[in-house]
This record gives sequence, structure tokens and C-alpha cells, in this order.
Amino acid sequence: MNKTIIVILLLTSFTYVTAQEFDRQAIRQAVQRQMLAYPASTLKDIYKNFFQDAFGPGHILSDSPDAEQLMLRYLESECKEAANDPNPSPDYELTGWHGRFYRVNLSVVVSGKVPLDTFFSAFLTSARQFTLPRVTDWADEWAVIVEETEQLYPTLPDFTAHCQSIDHMLSQGRYASHHSDIYNSTYHPHYRLIERTLFEQQLLPLLR
Repeated sequence: MNKTIIVILLLTSFTYVTAQEFDRQAIRQAVQRQMLAYPASTLKDIYKNFFQDAFGPGHILSDSPDAEQLMLRYLESECKEAANDPNPSPDYELTGWHGRFYRVNLSVVVSGKVPLDTFFSAFLTSARQFTLPRVTDWADEWAVIVEETEQLYPTLPDFTAHCQSIDHMLSQGRYASHHSDIYNSTYHPHYRLIERTLFEQQLLPLLR
């Protein structure tokens, strides 16, 4: 085969793979969903949404033999806080642009729609079964998300500072982040991440 044709084929293949990996339209739609649902969001909150889609809840599990019991006690305590929230978020909503996980509001437990043990079991299974991506791969994906976010919402508060802070964190091999203070004070988030298929098969029927 002609060398020129081989080069063209390789370039075409590379372009196709890249386009599949980073669907910019899907990314823009996910950013817009975030901002429509939570207009007080900052770049930190957009980061957390997409980061959760990439990493799920697996990063919070420790090797401690008491980890599960501690997490259960913390969940029970947070459910009591959620019970006092006058304006809870939706019962569930997809994360990021892949939609690998749902953020499932603790209000579904508080209301009695989903038993605590069923909820906690689904959360633990979600955390154990998901393979964490490489931080370098996630950093490449995040760079594309930032580009699309800046085009859509160039006046987000503290955009540059948050962008630099997140880039510095990723450069050190770290990736976990928190909601911004304004997000926490405005929306009082109380949720756990549940893997999409697991949620749709085990929890969603209970909510319907």
C-alpha cells in the first residue's frame, strides 16, 4: 500500500478515536444541565460532577476493616441532616457526559421509598466494582471540559482561580474535590453515587 495512503488512514483512525473519547456536544449538554439545575455552580462544582462520572465513589473506600461501618454511621447521620432540608434536590440525576452514575438523594431513604440497607448495599457495590481511570487520562478529558465550559459560561465566578487550582491538584496526581462553598450553602447537597445499571435495576423500581 502507498505510504501516503497509510498515513492518511492512520490520521483518520486517530481522529475518529479522539472524537469518540471526547464527545464535545455531550459535554456541552452535561454542563448546561448542571447550570440549569444549579445556576449558582462554579467551575469547582462542574468539575465535581464530571469527576464523579469518571471516578464514581470508589476513591472514598479505604482498606480499614472498620471502613464500611464508619461509612454506614456517617450515612445515617447525614440522613438526619437531609430530613431537615426544606428544598431537597431531585431524587436522582445522572453524572457527567458518560452518565455512568446517578447522584441519588438521601431523601429517598428519609422518605422511606428506599430502605437504608438496600441503599447502602447499592452504594458499596458501586464503589467496589468500578475501575478507577488514570489521573493523566482524566486530566486530558478535563481540559476538553474546561474549553467547552468557558465557551458556554465565560463569566463563571472565580473561573481562572478555580481552573488553576484544579490543574495544580491534577499535576500532583490528586483528583478528588469538594463542592464550592456557595453551592453547599445554596443547595445543601446530600447524596451518594450509585452505578447506573445497578440503580436502574434495583432502586428505580422502588421509586416508581
